[in-house]
Amino acid sequence: MTRKSPIVSVIIPTYNSSGTLKLSLETVLRQEFDDYEVWIIGDGCSDDSETVIGSIGDDRVHWVNLPTNSGTPSAPRNKGLRLARGQFIAYLGHDDLWFPWHLSELVDCIERRKSDFVYSLGILLSPEGVIGTFSLPKNPWRFKEQICPSNWLHRKTLSEVVGLWSPEIKFGDDRNFLQRILAANVQLDFQRQLSVLKYPAGLWQMYSLTSNFPQLKHVEAIRNNAEALRLELLLDLAKNMSWERMLFPPHTSRRLLHELVRFFLDIYGRQRWPINNLYYWRWRRSSGLVRKQHKVSGT
Repeated sequence: MTRKSPIVSVIIPTYNSSGTLKLSLETVLRQEFDDYEVWIIGDGCSDDSETVIGSIGDDRVHWVNLPTNSGTPSAPRNKGLRLARGQFIAYLGHDDLWFPWHLSELVDCIERRKSDFVYSLGILLSPEGVIGTFSLPKNPWRFKEQICPSNWLHRKTLSEVVGLWSPEIKFGDDRNFLQRILAANVQLDFQRQLSVLKYPAGLWQMYSLTSNFPQLKHVEAIRNNAEALRLELLLDLAKNMSWERMLFPPHTSRRLLHELVRFFLDIYGRQRWPINNLYYWRWRRSSGLVRKQHKVSGT
């Protein structure tokens, strides 16, 4: 008997981060909308990710490990797209979290509005707390605007229009993919709901962590009262935004200097060599990925 295809295929690219992956996956399994499959694609993982996933015991969750490490999420995402059977594609970072209403809200939005691509609101968290939000930038290559595929949902057929994820872009493959989507003039819609929590790896040195993962306290809060957590984070965001505006008025010399540097980088193109390689190297170093790979290769 052929198994019925799910409505949504969730694609999670991962590399040697089983501790955060387990927590991220819990928030998928807590979704109010449950007609989905999950493809967790390892980018040449050498840790215990397969064992962690196998212990879940949910036949909607699938594990595939690529034979070699590509260094970016593009290859795992492309593998997930080829395996996906769902009508819609959702992405989740292996260290990001979803609120329980994430899939239900986005599926409702894309079906009701007959969109091709929909997105929600996400919050950025640092060791100091809430530091900002992300939705969808108008200019994908303006690094002042945050981007994260964890708040996206699109029709699977969209990848046939814009192509697969680019393995050539080392840093900003998500920006390149979004740039092609915007150029295709497909219908985009914003679901005005906070549904994603992101922990920038560089701020947390995420790949250096082996315990005390910052996601744990928010997963526990989601288990207890997800709506209360949503309200608390939004209030923290509002407080921080008003405080930042007092400390750094719009026209200080420091801010103008930053804007000038951004202006010249935007003209040159942040996706071009050597700027892109420099961003990629800096991100790997700040996230702890360089040290973790050295440790793995030496075992």
